[in-house]
Amino acid sequence: GNEYVFIKVGGRQFRVSARSFFQVNTQLAERMVSIVEDLVPADTRILLELYAGVGMFSSFLAKRVGRLLAVEASESACDDFANNLDEFDNVELYQGRVEDVIPLLDEKPDVVLIDPPRSGIDKKVLEHIITMSPKLLIYISCDPATLARDSQILVQGGYEPRSFLPIDLFSQTFHIETISSWVK
Repeated sequence: GNEYVFIKVGGRQFRVSARSFFQVNTQLAERMVSIVEDLVPADTRILLELYAGVGMFSSFLAKRVGRLLAVEASESACDDFANNLDEFDNVELYQGRVEDVIPLLDEKPDVVLIDPPRSGIDKKVLEHIITMSPKLLIYISCDPATLARDSQILVQGGYEPRSFLPIDLFSQTFHIETISSWVK
């Protein structure tokens, strides 16, 4: 078969390789993008996206921020990301595990967007994010249990929840995505 397919979300076409992750419910993925766009302030200088995948969120946010830094571990997703965001000069992609890359970043982002795997965010990553002290965190979770666990650490780190929006991406299953926003 083909090495990749093209999937359209929000009027943009995304190249997605066979080994890369992408939301299969594209209608609700488009809604998620719209929600995240509405959360990101217009005056955002630096946005850091962790677990960036093929760049679905980044491709919509890059035009709205001064600089967008993205971190992704999957080589195929990074190749797709580079292809999908080739038009933007203000985007920097770091390939590697978030746990390994984030301690090396010497940035103070205004906004951090986090879309981790089901296991949630590594505690050391959360500690680094809290140390960076962004004004706004947007956490997209696919597991309520790990979101609850990570929420405790964010609250202890001085963040207050502003909103929680559950999204039923897979109807009639127990899988729920939650977009939460946090302010300091």
